[in-house]
Amino acid sequence: MALRIARLFGALTLSALVAAPALAGEDEAADEPSILDHLPAFAPLKEARDALAEKGVRVSGFYFSDPRAGLSGGRDSGATYSGLFNLAVDLDGEKLFGVEGAKLHANMFQIHGKDVSERFVGNFLSANDIGARPSTRLFELWWQQPLNDQLEIRVGQMATDVEFITSDYGENFLDATFGWAGPPSENLPAGGPAYPLAAPGVRLKYTPREDFTLLAGLFNGYPAGKGEGDAEKRNRHGLNFEIGDPPLVLVEGQYRWNGGEEASGLPGTLKLGGYWHGGRFKRLDEDSRTRRGDFNLYAVLDQQVLRFGERDDERGLGVFLRGIFGPSDRNPVDAYVDGGFAATGLFASRPHDVFGIAAAWASFSPGLLREAREANADLGLADRPHGFEGVIEATYRMEMVPGLTVQPSLQYVIHPGAGTLEPDEDGARRVKNATIFGVATIVRF
Repeated sequence: MALRIARLFGALTLSALVAAPALAGEDEAADEPSILDHLPAFAPLKEARDALAEKGVRVSGFYFSDPRAGLSGGRDSGATYSGLFNLAVDLDGEKLFGVEGAKLHANMFQIHGKDVSERFVGNFLSANDIGARPSTRLFELWWQQPLNDQLEIRVGQMATDVEFITSDYGENFLDATFGWAGPPSENLPAGGPAYPLAAPGVRLKYTPREDFTLLAGLFNGYPAGKGEGDAEKRNRHGLNFEIGDPPLVLVEGQYRWNGGEEASGLPGTLKLGGYWHGGRFKRLDEDSRTRRGDFNLYAVLDQQVLRFGERDDERGLGVFLRGIFGPSDRNPVDAYVDGGFAATGLFASRPHDVFGIAAAWASFSPGLLREAREANADLGLADRPHGFEGVIEATYRMEMVPGLTVQPSLQYVIHPGAGTLEPDEDGARRVKNATIFGVATIVRF
């Protein structure tokens, strides 16, 4: 029975165990504090970095340390360690090549360790924000160029989770689903062009006015190319540069309010969008047929609801809500909702600390559940998988010094892997709700 259920949910769970973390894009990373600027011991490195920046070469990066422990429930109890080293280089096209407004960006990852969700818990809304196969790989490599005052183009190898379907408040959390959410991680081949696999493509950004932006992207729809087996192993170092496969198209409109210095209200953002993939997908309401094309629609709301300090102070309480929906006949996860709140600077003496609580709910396709129930019935078992998986996370990110943060996180997983059945000495048992605790540390330079 366990093998029959594993066939139905195994691929689903595996792809989410490498779901994308909420990694900031290069523009946000430029605004993050660097530990090199605040500790005298790093003065020589700071001087070298600043000298390169003056010439048009900006070097930055971070190390993400993430020990986690499954305290109860899941498949078993135990602890893991995972780490991510990121190194990025941004070249100023005007200083180096004489091309006004141009930018060349590249970054790489060194990923190591194991994922607590894969090793002990068995959930697909992965608890580990940086869970991925150990490797050293190129991530993004692209050229960006403004075409006029309102239109910008970006071409090269890119990740969709850097700009699309993101929530500013949701990115404060460590469960991977609050970054690149469960539906694209599960419904798209290899989880889509998202951490740790980017894909060649082109992205247009149109900003006709300060409060509105339209993003449109066209990407190769298979980040590791077509094929069987683990996509990360097939594109082990991020150097495949696959093109010519069925495309992935994303479109997102972003509307912002109360963002200017003169605004008296609280700022917020609404994002509406969708994505379409041109490949062939198994029909979950049929035994063997496939159907060309798949799509999901989504909405993301970020809203500050309380301000703790002055208008130009980042201290305040914000809430987010995100929903993603797609046809149940071809999407393993056909409905998804997450939301929560993040409070920055609850204490005036610690203006950059963030406390937050968030929850996510993912619904499995009825067709997928029907197959699982039939597989159990064939074996004379009445047990059936649950129709959803959920997670609740509470976290507190502490700034120890600018450029160094420590972030404890407590997560409770509801119906890990849809409550699939695991073999034991008595035949089988259902995977129980799980409690996970970890303390992540991020050092930026």
